[in-house]
Amino acid sequence: MRRRLVLPAALAVCGALMVAAAPLAADNASRATTGGTLRVNYSLSDFGYLDPALAYDGPSWTLLYVTGATLLSFADAPAPKGSTVVPDAAESFPRVSRDGKTYTFTLRKGLRFSDGSPVTAAAFARALYRAVSPEQVSPGAPFISDIVGYEAVSSGKAKSLSGVTARGRTLVIRLSRPRPTIISELALPFFQAVKPTMAIDPKGISVYPTAGPYRIASREVGRSVVLERNRFYRGPRKVNLDRIVVTVNTDTDASYLQVRAGQADYDLGGIPPTSHASLAEQYGVHRNGSFRYFVNPTLAVTYIALNTARPFFANVAARKAVNWAIDRPALLRVGGKFSGVRTDQILPTTMPGFKPVRLYPVKGADPAAAKKIAPSLDGEITLLHTTSATSVARAQVIKYNLEQLGIKVKLDARPFAVALKTAETRGADFDMFLATWGADYPDPSNFINPLFDGGTIRETNNTNFSYLNNAAFNKRMRAAAQLTGDARYAAYGQLDVDLMRSLAPWIPISNPNVREFVSARTRNYVFQPVFQAPNLALLSVR
Repeated sequence: MRRRLVLPAALAVCGALMVAAAPLAADNASRATTGGTLRVNYSLSDFGYLDPALAYDGPSWTLLYVTGATLLSFADAPAPKGSTVVPDAAESFPRVSRDGKTYTFTLRKGLRFSDGSPVTAAAFARALYRAVSPEQVSPGAPFISDIVGYEAVSSGKAKSLSGVTARGRTLVIRLSRPRPTIISELALPFFQAVKPTMAIDPKGISVYPTAGPYRIASREVGRSVVLERNRFYRGPRKVNLDRIVVTVNTDTDASYLQVRAGQADYDLGGIPPTSHASLAEQYGVHRNGSFRYFVNPTLAVTYIALNTARPFFANVAARKAVNWAIDRPALLRVGGKFSGVRTDQILPTTMPGFKPVRLYPVKGADPAAAKKIAPSLDGEITLLHTTSATSVARAQVIKYNLEQLGIKVKLDARPFAVALKTAETRGADFDMFLATWGADYPDPSNFINPLFDGGTIRETNNTNFSYLNNAAFNKRMRAAAQLTGDARYAAYGQLDVDLMRSLAPWIPISNPNVREFVSARTRNYVFQPVFQAPNLALLSVR
């Protein structure tokens, strides 16, 4: 869920990043109406976690982006400015040692949690420790695996990261080797300030003091989440709304009618696929501003993960065959107008390093070619997918395509959070998982490494849903992660091609757009390109 100007001393280790000391607030935020309550629906699902150490999906991060304070953040602005890294809780970019392995941050004065207590460097040391703790089982751990002491903590041999020192407002982070992406990674919600006493809890903590513009006032699982302004917030970010009330598990069609009628303002879970053509005709297509219908490209890919740890897709010929058998245009049409662009590769076309190479058919299924690759495919497999209308319809297309090869497909539809927890659990009962991955930050390592490095596979909270573990490719991924500049992008572009050509652990389908509809009273829509959702703090209501 990403490219050269931090400090001269940091330049050698930040060749893959684009950072700028720009103001954190969007240019038009100061002109928005302030106050009021935004009414948000989240159709067909609930939040899996709101604990920053555990949350790792777009809807959860949309909330954590406005409740948390990270050392650095992504600018409160549309693309391309919104992809730049800027200081947040830190008063400036870190001081970086000549060897690129020590980062020294100084926090802003006067930062406080929503309970009134001060935010000190210990708050970030605790966040880093929670992410690495083996008891917490955080998916954020791989992003900071180069911090000195990581192995000792993750193996249960130590209770603190020896490479992290917190004294007052000064936080020092020492790395075992230069890490080109560390600036962007520290801006992720995993590492937002938490109270130094925040417990280790693998089930997650939903309501806790926050240090960002909003606080989590309440969460009722299966019903709602309420955010309110953090009255102690003195950071750099702009806020417009007083409250954000999210109602979960709503019905997509009913929610769409509520937004049209002004009874709700926005649906975090999306809108019916059939509505996009009429919305575009009625309201026009926009990127940002005080309009009602928006379409924005993303650094994302919709795909089908093939579980290589299960017998059927342990066979690479079977994986290649189903890539030829899938009707990508039909799967894209299911999403409705403006839903995205077809692809047969892992990296989005807009990602630095993307190397266009045609590997599998993107203009339609070719079952004859599939049968030549694997002539005797049969058996029964389980396709795990979510309960959204689009996923249900896509699952039917996939089932039909694979049945042309003699494969029986059992469909397993689950709410988003449940499906995700199933897929991220090692040994779970599924052979295929229909999913979408959005870049955490704009760098190709954030696609390739967390999705395919078998060395990161654990019992739970996995992101490698194909459970691919190939020693040669693991080594190539880790080597690419140490490169900078053009060499980095070239290495990842070739990894993309070679993974799909040689191992085919996925069936890539499309690079999706984010299409959103808001109520007539909603103003100041600013699409945050990194988190691929509107910046809720900047929205306003009349």
